[in-house]
Amino acid sequence: MLLGVSGILGWLLNIDVLKSVFPNYATMKFNTALCLILGGTAFLLLIKYNNHFLKAIFFVVTVCLGCIALVSFSQGVFNYNAGIDQLFVTDYASIAKGLPFPGRMSPSTAICFSLIAISLFGVDSKSITYRKIAQYLLHLVTLIAFISIAGYLLKVPYSLKFSFFSSMAVHTATAILLLSAAASAINNDLGITSLFTGTGIGNIIARKLFPRMIIILIAAGYVSIELQRKNYISPEFGVILSTITFLLIGLFLIRNTLTEMNRLDIKRTEAENETQQLNRNLETIVLGRTLALKQSNDRFLKIFNANPTGVTLSRLDNGKYADVNPAILKILGYEYDEMIGHTSSELSTITMEYREHLINTLNNHGYIKGDDVTLRGKNGILKHCIVSAELFEDEQEMYIMSFIYDITDRKVIENNLQDAKDKLEVLTDKLTGQNKQLLSFAHIISHNLRSPVSNLNLLMHFYKESVSQEDKDDLWGNFETVITHLNTTLDELLETLKIQEDTAKEREELSFEKTFNAVKDILIGQIMESNAIITVDFSKAPTIFYPKIYLESILMNLISNSIKYKSPKRTPEIKLTSEIIDGETVFTIEDNGLGIDLQRHSKNLFGLRKTFHRHSEAKGLGLFITKIQIDAMGGEITADSEVDKGTKFTIIFNKG
Repeated sequence: MLLGVSGILGWLLNIDVLKSVFPNYATMKFNTALCLILGGTAFLLLIKYNNHFLKAIFFVVTVCLGCIALVSFSQGVFNYNAGIDQLFVTDYASIAKGLPFPGRMSPSTAICFSLIAISLFGVDSKSITYRKIAQYLLHLVTLIAFISIAGYLLKVPYSLKFSFFSSMAVHTATAILLLSAAASAINNDLGITSLFTGTGIGNIIARKLFPRMIIILIAAGYVSIELQRKNYISPEFGVILSTITFLLIGLFLIRNTLTEMNRLDIKRTEAENETQQLNRNLETIVLGRTLALKQSNDRFLKIFNANPTGVTLSRLDNGKYADVNPAILKILGYEYDEMIGHTSSELSTITMEYREHLINTLNNHGYIKGDDVTLRGKNGILKHCIVSAELFEDEQEMYIMSFIYDITDRKVIENNLQDAKDKLEVLTDKLTGQNKQLLSFAHIISHNLRSPVSNLNLLMHFYKESVSQEDKDDLWGNFETVITHLNTTLDELLETLKIQEDTAKEREELSFEKTFNAVKDILIGQIMESNAIITVDFSKAPTIFYPKIYLESILMNLISNSIKYKSPKRTPEIKLTSEIIDGETVFTIEDNGLGIDLQRHSKNLFGLRKTFHRHSEAKGLGLFITKIQIDAMGGEITADSEVDKGTKFTIIFNKG
């Protein structure tokens, strides 16, 4: 709101004076400044109003905010002028510059104010659904503003345009970001805000890791962009550098998470040791209770009442409580008179099944040690407790003396710790998979570039040693051959890396039948020349959600391979099927061609430039690219083949 007030003053006073004092001062549109003031005022009224008058003012202010923003936004969408842009002041500076819409706020700013106005009506709603919708609309505004600010920080002009239709001034984006974040704090138990405001272990770790992650990622992105702008590295190497950087950042965050979790685990162990020590002390007290009751009743009562562990004394025959100490009253939330003379069944403290188990065990063994039990206290509160009990005789009456230790807080810590461990395992598996992909790619580069580079070094040596121009010309021709081969290899490797990185390709519902017909039209010449007989059965799984370019490429490579490696002894027959097995789409293609000796070639079956038959057009790329595409989308491909009998490829799409 302060930024809006300063913007209004900039119009009412002399803007040039402000610019002479603050050279970097950027003029804010009058309507933008007005909306910031209205939004800030509505927010303050929302958190302050406690009567109908203030609520009415809030309603009027919020409606004004929404109307200004929506009218401004609609002008850009429907290409008309509502006269609102310069309704209050005339933007002479924009007119002098010849701008098309003087005084008009950007569409991204207008849509943000519109969403804020809508959200402010919902954040105080009695309906949890409306409050959730309002919370996520505020998160959307925060995201739009953050994208704009990140664009300024990283000096990326395209990100400024991405911020919905047009750029947003940095001071406007900052004000909108602060306003939306503050409004989302009203319902801090909903949406993304709840990740950082809770008291659980996961919330504590999130609050510690998120700022570090933001700073590190922005810094890493800035360095990568600057290196590419200054042509110190290529865009392809920038991708590799970014991947390695994210891996290192992930490892750094994992290390911090493990350190925090280990610290909590140490606290948990200390609490368990303390519990065990208290139990041992309590058992010592129990062993001497009978004598202490007769010899020193006052001392027993002092220990009984001061003991931090809950103690109850109930009759064995009817289960009514005869005595309880203050600790158990604090655990269950009852008053002393509310428990004495009542049974655990009447108070629903324990279930009937557990009471039967308790009595049977005591009758058979005389004691119970360390039962993990959930007790129900007053008003239905649940407490996780460790219960020990033994039979006690006093004046020919049999009693059950129970010792209850509250471990509710420890259970919460254990559950949060287990959730954190589960999330850590998922992150570790993901990082491990990425690391394996990087190692695999490094091996491919090392293997495929070693020979061309060695040949270039040898040719360079011969070139320097050559005396005649004729020899040098011959060597120069060899240079061109090796360099051409090197370029081809690099293109193939870059295409592979692009497929591995492009896991976010848009999926769409595709028909196997239509995709096959499109591929068949492309391969019609090869099919006619080979007289291949192709049969299909897609009735059991006619469609699939998959990237169109990938599915066409997979079918193209597999069908063309079946034709290319047909047997000269028989007419080629190719069969394609699809079906649903265990909820997954399974596709098979089977032929009667030359087959592959899998005992010799199974490890290299999908390797780059690996061929298994002498064929003029064999390059060893089709199966390699096919597997990369399937793996990138989370699938799996396997082969079953016999020499001179044929080959069958099975693909499990979207393997879960």
